[in-house]
Amino acid sequence: TLFPNSNTNSKHRHPVSISIAFPYNSSTTMSAEKEGFNEVLIEPLKQFAKDSVHLVKKCTKPDRKEFMKIAKATGIGFCIMGFIGFFVKLVHIPINNILVGA
Repeated sequence: TLFPNSNTNSKHRHPVSISIAFPYNSSTTMSAEKEGFNEVLIEPLKQFAKDSVHLVKKCTKPDRKEFMKIAKATGIGFCIMGFIGFFVKLVHIPINNILVGA
């Protein structure tokens, strides 16, 4: 019976059996979980490491001419962004003073 210490009459007591059915064999489930874990986590990490090593081996140090070209392009980009920020701030100050009424 499910409740052996129950204080009810014995004629109203019904035996209850509980069974749990697992759809997979436990060893099959474990191997499937391990395979899923490998597929989701391990394989992408291995591929990332392999691609990273390949990239580092392919990379070369730039020569002086290439470095100067990259440095000039970066400097011009910094200057352009600085001027844009300056002009936005230059326009923002008078508009803010008009709106706030200082």
